[in-house]
Amino acid sequence: MNRDATPVRREHGAQCNLCGAAMPDPADAGAGVAPPACPACASSAPQRVMRRVFQALPAGLLAWRRHALEAGRHGVDPAWFGAPAADDAMADFMAVELDAQGEAIAAALGRLTARGVLYVSGAAPGAIGSALDMLASMTALLANQGLPCAVIAIDAADPGSGARLPVWLLLRDAAQAERWHHHLAAWPGAAPMAAGPVPDRFAPLREELAYWQAARSECAFWWRDDDLVEDSAALRRLAALSQRHQAPVLMAVIPAQADAALAQATADGMPTLVYCQHGWDHVNHEAPGQPSSEFGPGRDPQAAEADLERGAERLRALFGERFLPVMVPPWNTLAPALAARLPALGLHGLSQYLFQPRGAAPAGLVRVDTHLDIVDWSAGAGVRDPGMLVERLVSILQLRRAGQLDEPLGILTHHRVMAGGTWRFLEQLLALTAEFPCVRWLHPRAVFGAAPASEGAPCAA
Repeated sequence: MNRDATPVRREHGAQCNLCGAAMPDPADAGAGVAPPACPACASSAPQRVMRRVFQALPAGLLAWRRHALEAGRHGVDPAWFGAPAADDAMADFMAVELDAQGEAIAAALGRLTARGVLYVSGAAPGAIGSALDMLASMTALLANQGLPCAVIAIDAADPGSGARLPVWLLLRDAAQAERWHHHLAAWPGAAPMAAGPVPDRFAPLREELAYWQAARSECAFWWRDDDLVEDSAALRRLAALSQRHQAPVLMAVIPAQADAALAQATADGMPTLVYCQHGWDHVNHEAPGQPSSEFGPGRDPQAAEADLERGAERLRALFGERFLPVMVPPWNTLAPALAARLPALGLHGLSQYLFQPRGAAPAGLVRVDTHLDIVDWSAGAGVRDPGMLVERLVSILQLRRAGQLDEPLGILTHHRVMAGGTWRFLEQLLALTAEFPCVRWLHPRAVFGAAPASEGAPCAA
């Protein structure tokens, strides 16, 4: 061990384990009051608890790690680590406070290396219960976020007051977690603790892609994003993600709401995006009680055709060669008679969603649908359950392996409404597919036969 132990309570008073100063008796403050700050260094109970936890670990577990610690908000000595991580760079150690939705935890885990460790501190004593009692809910939260790791729950005592605070250590490497648990449990005066794994919700997809890899079969994906109207931070995030993983995106643009500013903003720096038509103005023309549709059976055919023509003309003027003559009908619904007219209107592709009825495509029209919408519209545009999404992905890929589906697997997103969990699932999916050389993210031009298949962009292995 490289650090001296600090007892939980001394017989004649307690000491701060950061500076060694004598601590006031917490009984003097009265019941229900938070543990006192150190009168000398102003350390808080969470800071002292954090230092106590890491005093149980040998130097070798920390000395090589790059840390991303915020100055003044932790209780460890930065000298215990190898070096600070650069801003926004991957780190081997981080610390965050527990938040209700787990967004801070998810963001930190996403920045950790494969052997990284995240320290999560709870609230004041008694505010949320013990770490051990919350172990099951913590692992469920992480599993639902698609964040597999190992969790060590500790109800650690504050050396300055004796109060116990809940903390959790989240370790990306399960084998490493066993070593950490051993050292923490062997420390004199060890706190109550328990450990548990977080299941990998993506494991079934990894197993399925392994079948494709073993068979040396190309596993083709493609990506469509709907409702583009303007430049935004979300659009730039999507474009960066697409370019990083070399996964081109077909952007369905609402013509009536798009303008030259959008065309100019996307002209440079977004080379993996291609643009197609998403109706005209995304307005429902169906009668009350009927499924929403801009181009459904209840609309006058001539008015519908006029909207499609002016929409295509507008997008050609805005995007030029970046425009792909593919129609993505709002709400994924389109009257069959109007679908048959698309080639005559200069639109040679059609893309809807898996559950829409389909027969033989009209002459001159290529139809390729999407199969997985990762947005849960029933839950305020949050992410669908990751386990369900993975199960759906695996089922579709199995249909393709069995020859019952003859088109690439289409992923559908809506960048304008996506929240943290939705982006996280998308990023995890792209990163996972990059692990398998058999996976190929096709260029939309290749999907709709508008360019040779060689324009498809393989995912980086």
